[in-house]
Amino acid sequence: MQNVNLQVYSFGHDSPLSFLEKLKCAAQMGYAGVEFARGYEDLPVETVQQTLKEANLKAVSGHVAFEFMENDIPYLAKLGATFVACPMTSFANAEEAKEVAEELNKWGKFAKPYGVTIGYHNHTQEFNTDQGKYLYDWVIENTDPETVAFEIDCGWASAAGIDPVAYIQKHAGRIAAIHIKENGAVIGPDPASSRHEKREFPKFELDENGKPIFPPEFLAKMAEREKLNVPTGSGIVDWKAVKAAADAQREGVLYVVEREASYGGKDRVTCLSEDVAWLKANV
Repeated sequence: MQNVNLQVYSFGHDSPLSFLEKLKCAAQMGYAGVEFARGYEDLPVETVQQTLKEANLKAVSGHVAFEFMENDIPYLAKLGATFVACPMTSFANAEEAKEVAEELNKWGKFAKPYGVTIGYHNHTQEFNTDQGKYLYDWVIENTDPETVAFEIDCGWASAAGIDPVAYIQKHAGRIAAIHIKENGAVIGPDPASSRHEKREFPKFELDENGKPIFPPEFLAKMAEREKLNVPTGSGIVDWKAVKAAADAQREGVLYVVEREASYGGKDRVTCLSEDVAWLKANV
C-alpha cells in the first residue's frame, strides 16, 4: 500500500504543532495525503493550498459535522477533497437512522456540483441493532448511491465485534474510504443515543489552570480504551484482506490512518511514522 493518507485528528489534542505544521509533518512521515478534521476555519484557502503544494501533499477528504457542511464543502473542494464524511452523530433506532440517511442525502445533493461525495464515518454504536438489522445498515440502505458513500472505520467496527471484510463485501460499491485504525480486542458496541434527546456529557471540576480534573475511574476507562489502539499490524484486523475487499467493490478507495492513542510510551509522531511504514511494507 503506497497511497496512505492521514486523518489530521491523529496528532492528538495535545499536539504542539500548528495546523500547517501538521500538514508538513504528515508529508515528512511519508503520507501521500490528508483527511481534515477542521482546524482550517481561520485560514485562507490559498494558505492551505500553498502549504499542501510545498509539502507535495494531497487533500483527499474531510470530517465535517452536519452543521458545518454548507460552509466547509466549497472550501474543501477548492483544496481538492472529493469525499466529506460526517464523523459522528446520534441515532438510536431504525427511524432515527432513516432521518440521518435523509440528512446525508440532502448534503449529497448539495455537494455534487462541487465534485464531492458525502459520507458517514462509524464508531461502535452504529452496530447496535433494530428490527434485526444494524443501525448502520439502515443508514446505508436509505441513502442515494449516486451522491452518498461511506467510510468504514475498521478499528471501531472490529471493536464492536464486526468483521470489517464481511461488512465491506455486504455493502459492495458503497464504501469510498477505509479508516486504518488498528484494534487489539472486541469490546462490543457502545449504547446508542437518541438524536432527539439532549446528550448529557460528564462534567468535571477544573484545576487552577482551567483544565478538567478527571476522576480515577474515568482515567482507568480511558486507559483501557487506549490499550486497544495497538501498533498497526499487531491487532485483530487483517489489513491485506480489508484492502482486497475494498478495492474489489469500488475504484479509488481512500485509505486513511486514524490513531486515537500512542503506544509503548512513544510519542504520537513516532507511532504515526511506524504506522505508515508498516503499511507500505506489508499491505
